[in-house]
Amino acid sequence: MKLVVALCSVALIWSAAASGASHQLLAPNGLHAFVLRADEPVKADHTYTLMPAFAWNATPGASHYDLQLATSSVFSDATMLYSQSYGTPVASIQKQVPWMTGKPYALWVRVRSVGQGRTSSWSTPFGFNTAWQEVPHQLSAPTGLIRWSPVQGATGYEVWYLNVPGNFQDHFSTLTNVADEREYWTFHPSSASVIRWRVRAVRLVQSGSLPNGIPVVTYGPYSPIFVTNNKTTIINGTIKPVEAISNVESPPTSASPHQLTPGFAWSGTTDLLGDDAGGVLWRVYVFSDKQCINPVMTGSLTGSPAWAPRSIDPLKMPGTVKDLADAAAGKFPGFGAQAGVFTADGTTPSPAESGGTASSAGATTTPSTSPNASSSTVATPRQVSLPDNGWPQGRYWWTVVPVGVVDVVADPTKGASSGDALEYHDLALPQDLCAANGGAAVWPFGVQSAPVTTTSGTPYASGLISGTRVVSAAKSNPSFRELPVVTWEPALAANTYDIELSRHLYPWHAVRKQVSAVTSAVLPLRKTDLGVWYYRVRGVNPNLSGPAQKLAWSTPTEVRISGDRFVIVK
Repeated sequence: MKLVVALCSVALIWSAAASGASHQLLAPNGLHAFVLRADEPVKADHTYTLMPAFAWNATPGASHYDLQLATSSVFSDATMLYSQSYGTPVASIQKQVPWMTGKPYALWVRVRSVGQGRTSSWSTPFGFNTAWQEVPHQLSAPTGLIRWSPVQGATGYEVWYLNVPGNFQDHFSTLTNVADEREYWTFHPSSASVIRWRVRAVRLVQSGSLPNGIPVVTYGPYSPIFVTNNKTTIINGTIKPVEAISNVESPPTSASPHQLTPGFAWSGTTDLLGDDAGGVLWRVYVFSDKQCINPVMTGSLTGSPAWAPRSIDPLKMPGTVKDLADAAAGKFPGFGAQAGVFTADGTTPSPAESGGTASSAGATTTPSTSPNASSSTVATPRQVSLPDNGWPQGRYWWTVVPVGVVDVVADPTKGASSGDALEYHDLALPQDLCAANGGAAVWPFGVQSAPVTTTSGTPYASGLISGTRVVSAAKSNPSFRELPVVTWEPALAANTYDIELSRHLYPWHAVRKQVSAVTSAVLPLRKTDLGVWYYRVRGVNPNLSGPAQKLAWSTPTEVRISGDRFVIVK
C-alpha cells in the first residue's frame, strides 16, 4: 500500500534527526560517478570518455552541497579545476577536460554538506581518469574512398596518408567518417594500388587549457595503420553511381539518410550525353532538386572515382603543360585554390572546400576567354557539411560531371609548348545531364540528424525522492523532490547540447532553456515548481551553418517535481 504524505518541511525531520544525534553536520558518503543512471555500477577502471555526472547520499540537515574537482586528491589551490554548489546530492560538472591518466587516477572529486550555519568536513574523494574509449577502425568502402567507424564524442577527424606519391605523407581534416584518395589517383592513378593510412578523432573544446595551465588537446589517439588495396584501372563506359556512403551505405536503389555528410563513389568515364575527358578528372555536384538547378555543394576536381568533402583547400591543378607532366610523373601538386577552372557555360564554380566564391559588390564571375581570365570575387567560409533536409520527404540529389583539360596555346603561330597554360572545363551542364534519359544520371540521398536518446525503457534521470535516497527513474514519469540530474547518449558530431523545459507536450512552449557542455545537466526545477514537466535535448554541431547547427530534438520526456510531498512505500 502507498500512502502519500505532505510535509511542511522535510528539513524539520532532518534537523530533528541531527539534533538527536550530534550538532556536527556529517560529511556526505557514497560519492560516485555515473554515465546515464545514478544506480548503474561504477566502472571498474573509473575511466570515462566524457565528463560523467556524480551522485552521493544526502546528509540530514544539509541545505546544499559544495563540490570540487581537482587534479590531486589533496585539492591544493594549484590543482583546483572547478568549484560549484548544488541544491541536491546530484551534480553535472559543466567542464571539458583533457584525457588524463594518473596513478591510480588523474582527476578527483569531493563534496561537503552545508546547512544551518554549519559546514561538514569533505567527503572521501572519488578518483577517475578520462580517455577515449574507442579508436576508429577500418570499414569497407568502394574504390576511391577510405572509411572508418565514427567515434563517440568526436566532432571531426584527422586523416594521415603515409605514402602519398611525391609527398610521402599528408594530413588533412574532415567532418565526416569517409575520405577520398585524390592524392593517389589524380593524374597518376597507378599509385593508388596500395594506400597506407591512419585516422584519429577530433573534438572541439571550450578552452585550450585548464585553470591550472594543463593543455586541453582536441584530438584522440591515432588508429593503427590501415591498408587499402585498389584496382587502379577505371573501366570505360557510362558513369554509374556506386553509392553515397558515410555512417551508412546508401546506393541509389535503396537510398538511406546519413547522420554525417557522405562521400560519393561512381564507376565509368562517360556521361549520358557522350562526354568523356579520357577518364582523368571529374566533379561531383549536390543539389536540392532533381532538376539540378539549385546547387548546395560543389565538389573540387578529383582524379579518383570518388569524392568526399574535406575541411582544407583542394588539390591544386597543374597550371601549365609542364606542371601536368610533372604531376603525371608523381610530383605532388600541393593544396590551394583550383585556378583556371570553369563550368560548361564558362562561369567560375564555387567549390565547397575552397570556401566557394561570392561576387563582390556589383561584380559577376567572368567567363573564360584567355589563360588570364579572372573574376572579381571574395572568399566565403567552407561549407563542407550538409544540414538535415527532412528525410524521407526531403532529399538531396547528386551527379558526376567529366572535366576536360584545355591547353591554352600562348602563341598560336608557334604551336603548343610546355609553358602553355591549362584550363579545366566541365564537359556538361549538370542541368542537361540530370535531364538526360529520364533522370538516369542523378541520384538521391538524405541527411537526417538522429535525435538524442534520453531514455531506455525509463528516462535517464536521477535525483532525491525522500530522506537521503538518490534514485534513478524506475518508470516513464519519475518523480523527484527537486533539481534532478538528467543524462543522455552523445549525439554524433555534437559539441554542446540545448535543453528545453515545457509544462505541456502540445503545444510545446519552452518555459526554461539551458545549454550543456557535457552529456548531463541539472534541471533548474525547485520545490516550488510542483507538478509535471517535460524536457527535451538536442545536439549542436558548430561545423554546420546557421539554423542547421541545431540537430534533432529528443522525444520529450516527462518528469514530476514533488517538492516536500513524497510517497512512502510499505
